[in-house]
Amino acid sequence: MKSVGRPKNPPKAKEMLKEVIPIDDIFEDDEKKIYESLVDIYMKDFDKEDLTSSDMDDVMSLAMNRVLEIRLLKTSKGSPDKQIDASTAIEKLRKQNDKIKDNLLSRRKDRINPHEYKGFSIIDLAVAFDKKKKEDMLNKAIFNKEEETEAAKQFNKFQGNRYDLDVKVSDKEEFF
Repeated sequence: MKSVGRPKNPPKAKEMLKEVIPIDDIFEDDEKKIYESLVDIYMKDFDKEDLTSSDMDDVMSLAMNRVLEIRLLKTSKGSPDKQIDASTAIEKLRKQNDKIKDNLLSRRKDRINPHEYKGFSIIDLAVAFDKKKKEDMLNKAIFNKEEETEAAKQFNKFQGNRYDLDVKVSDKEEFF
């Protein structure tokens, strides 16, 4: 029996961007490593539940554009003619990346609930910071006091050098 509708377990976003897309056919081995690293970095900026297909397309495009930019820079190395051609292509890729980043940013802003942090102010942050700082300082003071007490115990155990064999005490003390 064939199921109708959306698959029960669609591929995860990272899996989709790394395994489902035929990156082996597009990139060389060293470029593939760069692409996968870029996908990992870009995906850290998103909650897995919030990702849309548009987000995945944009992340893929960003990573691909960056790899293509590196490829262009490599091929134009040492050749002024190729550098001129590559620089215009790189400029176009960078403009496209800026547009993609703006799209990602605007979609992320749209998902934020403006009422989620209503009533939360800088004063709340300052109070929370002060409480944490006070707690840290108190813990440090307790630790230092315990350390001081232990050091004092060790010091009091030391009897000095009065029982050393090379110390000679005379009954007569001469003063000149």
